[in-house]
Amino acid sequence: MRRFITRKVKKKIRYKFFYNVCLVGIPLIIISNILIMMFFNIFSEDSVLDILVSSSYGNIYNNSNNNFFYKNLYGFDLKKDKAVFSESNINDLLLDFKENEPLIYIYNTFQTNKYKSNYYNSYNINPVITQASRILQEYLKLQKISSYLETKSVAKVCKDNNISYDKSYRCSRILLEEAKNNNHSLDFFIDLQMSDYNYDITTANIDGNSYAKILFVVGTDNGNYSLNQDLANSLNGILEEKYKSLVRGVSLRGGEGYQGVYNQDFNKNVLLIQVGGKDNTIDEVNRSLKALSEVFYEYLKGENNNENK
Repeated sequence: MRRFITRKVKKKIRYKFFYNVCLVGIPLIIISNILIMMFFNIFSEDSVLDILVSSSYGNIYNNSNNNFFYKNLYGFDLKKDKAVFSESNINDLLLDFKENEPLIYIYNTFQTNKYKSNYYNSYNINPVITQASRILQEYLKLQKISSYLETKSVAKVCKDNNISYDKSYRCSRILLEEAKNNNHSLDFFIDLQMSDYNYDITTANIDGNSYAKILFVVGTDNGNYSLNQDLANSLNGILEEKYKSLVRGVSLRGGEGYQGVYNQDFNKNVLLIQVGGKDNTIDEVNRSLKALSEVFYEYLKGENNNENK
């Protein structure tokens, strides 16, 4: 009888302990989540993009407390990334930066394509291809190259014009023409996309940091594709000269099974550029976009020098 009572008392004590833990723990978890959500309302996606770009240029705070904070918050290892290119003298670029006269139009035919999800989804940061376009715009701006970023929905354009999603190039073409009509200064047009190839094909390792490889795609079903190919070859050549391991080359695509034009019949300077693939993270893409902005800087500088000869 005594033994039975002892066990009953032990069970009561155990249940009471778990009851108290739940009574205190559940409200604590709820309060913590509310505080975390309030905190991340302050940290917008723009804040994350600022951190990505500034980190790549080595401008972020580098003490141990901040390193722990950003490592756990965004997954960044805040050692300074080595510059992909040597520091360029931006003042050498013979272009006047005029934000209201953009030179480059950046858009995404497939706006919902997404890079590998990791810590970002926990903080409502969605690593879709449109974020890569925003990052590229920031890097171009740092190179004193003005650009116009498309923010309208391609899917909505398709819906409004009764165009099926598999014909998305027709929808992005509408936005392309509209952008040019409203911004006559536009001379280059970048359709930023990602590859379906696996990680080992779309990734390079440079000085201990992983980068998303860059591929230029040219549609051969465009009658004047050779002009688009000339530009792609020039940009690819600069990238190969600077950092060969980032290069995936220039891919000519046409015929059965391919879209084959990619809106490149609109202008000889329409580019389809794949940066990384579905298995790359936005961090890896970020480093490569920095390199891509440098490629455009070098190209435009060369073009200006040729014009002034």
